[in-house]
Amino acid sequence: MLKTIIKRDGREEPFIPAKVNSWSIWASEQLGERVDWSSVVMEAMSHFGDKTTSQDLQRQLIKICVQKKSWPYSLMAGRLYAAVTRKEIYGSSTHMPTIRAVQQKLAAAGLMRELDYSEDEYAQIEKFIDHARDFEYAYSQILQLRKKYALMNRVTRQEYESPQFIYMRMAMALAEDEPREERLKHIVNWYNHFSYNRINAPSPNYINLGTRLNGYASCCVYKAGDSLHSLAIGDHIAYEMTGMSAGIGGMISTRTLGDPVRGGVISHQGKLPYYRALAFATKANQQAGRGGACTSYYSAFDPENTTIALLQNPMSTEDKKIRELHFGVMYNRLFTKKAARNEEVFLFTEYSAPDLWHAMFSGDQDHFEALYEAYEKNPDFPQKTISARDFVVLARQQAYECGTHYELWIDEANRHTPFKDPIHSSNLCNEIALPTKEYWRMTDLYSDEDKPESGEIAICALSALVVCNIHSDEQYASAAYYALKMIDKCIDMSDYPFAHVAMTAKARRSAGVGMMGVATELARKNLKYTTQAGRDHCHWLAERHYYFALKASLQLAREKGNAPWMHKTRWPEGWLPIDTYKKTVDEIAAPRYSYDWEALRRQIVAQGGIRHSVLVAHMPTESSSKAAGVPNSIYPIREITLKKSDNSNVIDWVATDSDLLKDRYELAWNIPTLDMIKIYAIFQKFTDQGISADFWRDRASDPVVYTDEIMEEHLAMCRYGMKGRYYQNSLTSDQGKSATVESRMAEKSRLSGLAPVLAPAPENPDGDFEMAPDERGCASGACSL
Repeated sequence: MLKTIIKRDGREEPFIPAKVNSWSIWASEQLGERVDWSSVVMEAMSHFGDKTTSQDLQRQLIKICVQKKSWPYSLMAGRLYAAVTRKEIYGSSTHMPTIRAVQQKLAAAGLMRELDYSEDEYAQIEKFIDHARDFEYAYSQILQLRKKYALMNRVTRQEYESPQFIYMRMAMALAEDEPREERLKHIVNWYNHFSYNRINAPSPNYINLGTRLNGYASCCVYKAGDSLHSLAIGDHIAYEMTGMSAGIGGMISTRTLGDPVRGGVISHQGKLPYYRALAFATKANQQAGRGGACTSYYSAFDPENTTIALLQNPMSTEDKKIRELHFGVMYNRLFTKKAARNEEVFLFTEYSAPDLWHAMFSGDQDHFEALYEAYEKNPDFPQKTISARDFVVLARQQAYECGTHYELWIDEANRHTPFKDPIHSSNLCNEIALPTKEYWRMTDLYSDEDKPESGEIAICALSALVVCNIHSDEQYASAAYYALKMIDKCIDMSDYPFAHVAMTAKARRSAGVGMMGVATELARKNLKYTTQAGRDHCHWLAERHYYFALKASLQLAREKGNAPWMHKTRWPEGWLPIDTYKKTVDEIAAPRYSYDWEALRRQIVAQGGIRHSVLVAHMPTESSSKAAGVPNSIYPIREITLKKSDNSNVIDWVATDSDLLKDRYELAWNIPTLDMIKIYAIFQKFTDQGISADFWRDRASDPVVYTDEIMEEHLAMCRYGMKGRYYQNSLTSDQGKSATVESRMAEKSRLSGLAPVLAPAPENPDGDFEMAPDERGCASGACSL
């Protein structure tokens, strides 16, 4: 039985049970009958002998709450942990230092720069900070903020910031260059949106705002052309941008294995040597303790497509294995038609059919198909053919076995977009859809001149709105404005490794405002991803999101001017996403609109455009959503409770309000892929970029994946206008725990029993698109590949 408590200063005093009870009563007072504080105390006490420290006692109470794996107990743990955090950082849980004092210490330690605020301004700002908000956060939120996002000396572990100081630092850094008479207004608005978890900032903003580090670009996309210099420049871009904390995505457009080089003096080695060089360039630098990451995109029409598709597979031979990169295959409407009809396709590159290649990266797929047919009928054009369906199945098989083999419909990316310039690939996480152009001379990277022959690297800055924490259109409008205003400032404040990137990033001003907390939003309204009511609500959520993002960009354009390269978009002509979305989405959710789009269109035309070239992208938000305490992105939840880990810490995550909504949350593993395709299609309608669109499959209870399922899903993605597919998540344990990325990549799961396609898939809205049966399947139904 516990008799003695050792205080933080080493003093010993008799243990008083009433004190422990009072801690627990205080920690649970807002939760009522949702928690049983006395059982927490009793269980915690059972772990001690006759003596312990006050810190160990408090942490044991927190540990017991966390082990309950319940949202209200996570809130109880959060209150206890917030108090512990204050004592450990400031020596008291009740007397907090001033903002000025904390920031002076950070500046003295070299972790922060001096912000340009007067003593009087600091005094006024001090009135707005509300440290009581710390006590409203779940344990996992405070842990993520403290261990990942707070400024600290990560060698000595000296800490300075509790959550509200983090949010205030960010708000003050963003408002620093505002007119002095408007600063306080902007600080209060940013601070409230951050601390009430309405705006979610990306990780670089948490860590860098207010410091001398100005790396805010979340995503980098590039293209390497078919020359020795251009390929080397691509590796240089990946190397430098990895060092700037950006995720890399891109495409190597070079000729194929055996093609002539220098008139036939040299036989081309194919793409693999260049992929290996790219892998080394990406992994050479680290980001927060781990190597960089890159997704390299390739065409489904590439002559090396089957080799590239297998490069990440652990069963591939060593000479044809590159595990350090992720790969994304690019399809278009014609390839999907050929797969549906079970027809052959001929393969080509930019070198063998340059006009056909360039037509593939356009929104005019009728033109591409006419060109393709002309090549197909040309007896002088050498043709190597493969089965389109076999390749689709092979590529999807890699997604099941590796997790990180993605899909991109490059024609849809170029059709449903405001850009006039071609989009050639996506980014690391498969949600960015921005124009790129290859560089031919290294010196062009370091020039800030806008020359026609110069290339272009696509850069995107991100943020997200937490939809389940925003309760009115007025709040949504304000949150959208300040999310975009943050992005706008970060574009200008960022340090760019190349002068030309700085110029193009500021000329394009590409933004990606995503969403998170959609799963909680649906659960609170007792709606499902799989019902019509749920789909209709998602349509409204997506419409509201884009509408207020667009209004915000229009307002920022009035304040600061349009993006300099607005003429390279269709905004001045009044483009809206409701003009170019795939009209088959109307079959999923009726086009009933809640906002006046035509009035907005007239304002955009009168203004000559908006502040940003693009506005919305739905990224995974895996890390920053932990700080917001909500499910990430537009995804359903995988489980009610999860262990979520990154390089900073391991978090016991619990779904928001799960004790009240447990039966309302719809688990990802229980949602058919076709239903998720419909949800993604609805959000894509109101998304000018793309979506990191995950799929989930429970392979513990149903390990067999059939060819007809793969093809039905593939056709549905094309039919309903999805731009891409990201992770193919597989549940491989019958204990109900989802596989990690590492285990998915290492998994040698079997894609057995690939049966012939017997049922027709949905018809293509653009013409003949019914699926023909596979005549080559053997009698047993085994795969013919």
